Amino acid sequence: MANETSAAAEQSRGKGFFRELSSAAAKKALTPLLATAATAGTTYLTRKSTEIWRENVLPKVREKGGGKAVAKEALEKVAGRLSGRYAQMVSEFAERLGNGSGGGEDRQKEAGADDEPRAEQASTEPASATESDDQREEERKQRQKRRQQRQRALQKSAST
Repeated sequence: MANETSAAAEQSRGKGFFRELSSAAAKKALTPLLATAATAGTTYLTRKSTEIWRENVLPKVREKGGGKAVAKEALEKVAGRLSGRYAQMVSEFAERLGNGSGGGEDRQKEAGADDEPRAEQASTEPASATESDDQREEERKQRQKRRQQRQRALQKSAST
C-alpha cells in the first residue's frame, strides 16, 4: 500500500514536470506572437483613430468655429452643472476663451498670415534670420568642440 502511494506520487510529479515544461514552451512560443498581435492592433487603432478624426470630428469642430469655440461651449456646459465658486471660475475661463477667439480669418490676419506680408514683418525678418543663423552656427561649433573633448577623453582612458 505504501508502494502504491509512492508510485502515484512519482507519477503525479512526472506529470507536473511535463505540465510545467509544456507551459514554459507554450509561453516562449506565444510571446512573440502576442507581441506581434499587440503591435498590429496598436497600428490599426492609430490609423483608424486618425481616419475617424479627419472624417468625422475635425469637420464638426470646424463647423462650430474651431477648437476655442468647442472648448468654450464645453466649459459653459460644465459651468452650468457646477455651483458656487467653481462654476464662476469655469464660466470666467470660458469668457476669456470667447473674448480671445475671433473668426479663423481674423486670427490669420492677426498672425500675419494674410496674402501680403506686413512692412514691419518684412523689415525684421532678415535681421532676426541672420541672428538666429549666427546663433545656430555658434551652438553647432560648441557641440562639435564638446564632442571632440569627449572623444579625446575616451581615447585617453582606453590607452591607460
